[in-house]
Amino acid sequence: MRRYETIFIASPVLTDEQVDELVRNFEGIIAEQGGELLKTDKWGRKKLAYEVQKFSEGYYTLFEMNAGSNLIAELERRFRNNDSVIKFLSVRMDEQAKAADRQKVRYERESKRKAQAGIKERSLEEVMG
Repeated sequence: MRRYETIFIASPVLTDEQVDELVRNFEGIIAEQGGELLKTDKWGRKKLAYEVQKFSEGYYTLFEMNAGSNLIAELERRFRNNDSVIKFLSVRMDEQAKAADRQKVRYERESKRKAQAGIKERSLEEVMG
């Protein structure tokens, strides 16, 4: 199981109760498909950066979960089939953690090399003068 973040935007014509029901429905799908929901973050009604399906606002909801690729495919299929969802995006987060770890190792290796060569690390204040 990998870690994913999925955000979806629900139509602004829905009431708060309908949005809550929609979120519970998708949480149920995650549990039913064997995923582990870590966090549900309801951001509420926000203005969109650009119009989507002639809407300028929408209800944002973020799911953080541990899931397999089959669950993500099923969840996105259900997003596509639901008329109340106007936009969605799923991102695999463990890739970003791996990239951050690689960057950290690279930085530590470079610092070690500079220390062995006798090169002093300069602070930002020293560089900017």
